[in-house]
Amino acid sequence: MITLHHAIKITAARSRVYAALTDITQLASWHLGVVEGTIAAGEILTLRPNPHAHISWRTEKLVPDEELVQVSVDEPDSPAGKTLRITLADFGPDQTIVALSHGGWSDRDPHLPFCNTRWGEVLQHLKSWVESR
Repeated sequence: MITLHHAIKITAARSRVYAALTDITQLASWHLGVVEGTIAAGEILTLRPNPHAHISWRTEKLVPDEELVQVSVDEPDSPAGKTLRITLADFGPDQTIVALSHGGWSDRDPHLPFCNTRWGEVLQHLKSWVESR
């Protein structure tokens, strides 16, 4: 199994970045496409990056200002069960490192390279939105 890894530095406190990732209203402001559902342990969040695609995540773990863990439960074109982990760490005053891993990929999954590219885009949108506030 393959795990995708991405990281980005954001000029903002961890609490601001965490809120942008876990508050549904803030998430909908910067994320690509439509955001539906709830981000809370055991709850389902559905992302619709375009009218023909969606992915649903069940939130497994939330550690305020530190970590978010979700497992995919519905991916129409790819097997579900992949784990998304986002961790936040301080990097100097008012700077946060966002580290993202998305594990459980088959090396034969044709969506892997597209998802890898998409995570880079998503993190750049997060950075731009948080730093502009």
